[in-house]
Amino acid sequence: MLKIQTGDKNEILRTVSRKIKDSEVKKYAKLWKEMVKYIKNPDNGWVWLAAPQVWHNVRLIVVGLPHNRDDENYKIVMMINPEILEFSDEKEIDQEWCLSVPGKKGSVERYSDIKLTYLDEKGHFKTLILEHLRARIVQHEIDHLNGILFTDKLTESNKRFL
Repeated sequence: MLKIQTGDKNEILRTVSRKIKDSEVKKYAKLWKEMVKYIKNPDNGWVWLAAPQVWHNVRLIVVGLPHNRDDENYKIVMMINPEILEFSDEKEIDQEWCLSVPGKKGSVERYSDIKLTYLDEKGHFKTLILEHLRARIVQHEIDHLNGILFTDKLTESNKRFL
């Protein structure tokens, strides 16, 4: 069972994660399968995970890609070494929360659309263009790989509540 890292001063959560080498992709198969199992568990309530949240400082995220917050038939994708290639000019503000910062939520501004590349679980390069909620989820998880928490990006009106 996965144990989630918590705390906005947690050293693992505040460290930039290292890239996974092509030769290491299979090594992390067990980890990403455990992460998928965790996020598919309805008791965990609509969450996505980055490897640093489960004690591994490598560039690996597992995300659901729902079209909206009511979408229950979304695809779950594992991304190794995800990298955002392009951002839209438009931004959106929406509520975010995180397993690693329990009990806190607030408004965060993020790019509306992104284009990214990553390796899938078979080591194949993939490119995706994501919009709105899907783009927000991936940006949030990539932030974890860069040692950034959503609380670092709260809009000014939300910072006073932390």
